[in-house]
Amino acid sequence: MSSLRDGELESASEMAEALRAGEVRSSELVERAVRRAEAWQPAINAFSQLWADEADQVARRIDGASPAARAPLAGIPVAVKDLFDVAGHETTGCCAAYRGVVAERDATVIASIRRDGLVMIGKTNQHELAAGGTNLVSACGRTGNPWDPRRMTGGSSGGSAAAVAAGIVPWALGSDTGGSIRIPSSMCGTFGLKPTTGSLPLDGVMPLAPSLDCPGPIAGTAADLQALFEAMGGPAGREPGDATGSGELPRGLRVGVPGGFFADLVHEETLGAVEELAEVLADHGARVEGVDGGGLEGVRRVWMGICGPEFAEAHRAIADRLDQVDPSVVAWMRHGEGLSEDQRAGFRQRREEVRAWFLDRLERFDVLLIPTTPYPAPAADQPEVDLGPAGTVRVSDVGPGWLSCSVNLAGLPAVNLPVARSSDGVPIGVSVVGGSNADGLLLRLAVAWERLAPAGRPARPEFPR
Repeated sequence: MSSLRDGELESASEMAEALRAGEVRSSELVERAVRRAEAWQPAINAFSQLWADEADQVARRIDGASPAARAPLAGIPVAVKDLFDVAGHETTGCCAAYRGVVAERDATVIASIRRDGLVMIGKTNQHELAAGGTNLVSACGRTGNPWDPRRMTGGSSGGSAAAVAAGIVPWALGSDTGGSIRIPSSMCGTFGLKPTTGSLPLDGVMPLAPSLDCPGPIAGTAADLQALFEAMGGPAGREPGDATGSGELPRGLRVGVPGGFFADLVHEETLGAVEELAEVLADHGARVEGVDGGGLEGVRRVWMGICGPEFAEAHRAIADRLDQVDPSVVAWMRHGEGLSEDQRAGFRQRREEVRAWFLDRLERFDVLLIPTTPYPAPAADQPEVDLGPAGTVRVSDVGPGWLSCSVNLAGLPAVNLPVARSSDGVPIGVSVVGGSNADGLLLRLAVAWERLAPAGRPARPEFPR
């Protein structure tokens, strides 16, 4: 039994330092992660696969290597979403139609974190085939939010965000096609980066819509988010020799806060979180201004018009097994198959207009602040959400990805910051959107915000006993 105590060595950066100093063994960190995963699993169902014995063997090999031979991150536990190929394990996308499909080799990003010595403890639950933003639909059962297991995590990387929020692992891999990293990061209270589209390879990643799909990191701290992005193969987001970024906001930072679409159907407490982040940035030297948010109406329909045909094409292999796929997911496929070429061309044109919308505003501003989700995490069986002055919306009509999918259409990077908590005690995230290849700027800003507003980050949910 590990001698590690709760609250001790919880971040990946702390773990790395202790491992280098010989103050802890990788096997101890992995044993604690597995024990926590097993304790949390009945409540939140974050894992679709748990590899306790394999992870222990990998950790013990790392412990037996000389310190000089170890990579800086070697020995730290990590979890990966169930759409990444991991050699020797099933890749199911939490869909029964793909059970028994065992990967022969690692996805490129998995090979990258394996080279860095990260120890995978298992695969995380997700919305089936990533075709949804709630994580309520999965052949493995729905995930529960660690802050309140009766509530949704958001998705489709809900298991990864839940595992990080619960303190099972300090970081996890997710993917983002319409908000699938940022949505659960917002609802579970973690940091999450949707990278610039194309900055990380998709080889060995089960697709939703290849032109929109992005692998990316989820982490409990901004510094860990940055380190995992780099371990996955992302470009370094800091100055040479600077381990965590300066902790200072970039000088002369220009921040735009769009209204309109990004305020009209948004919960009043979520709008308050956007305002709170804007005030923190302004108080520390950023120039913050309002921005016209009109012109993105109907963007969710555009996103579905791009995603649907690509999704149907990507999963033709299971066309004879659709009885093993949730009807809501099949409906996405059928929608994509039913679009005419003229309709698809119209959606592609509108996609370019959405990208131009963002780029036009990012000529005047370095970043834009937008709500990550329209509302904090609702109950899993809650059909409607009262937004306050904006009225009541049905979750089936204004879903968790209502706002976030616009960023995917534009191909731009965005990072979720766990800015606040609602009056019900669940996290509220705000996204910072940057220009193409501004991933490094967003990561530096996240590190700075965490230092400047430590009280804004939600504490960890209570560990089950």
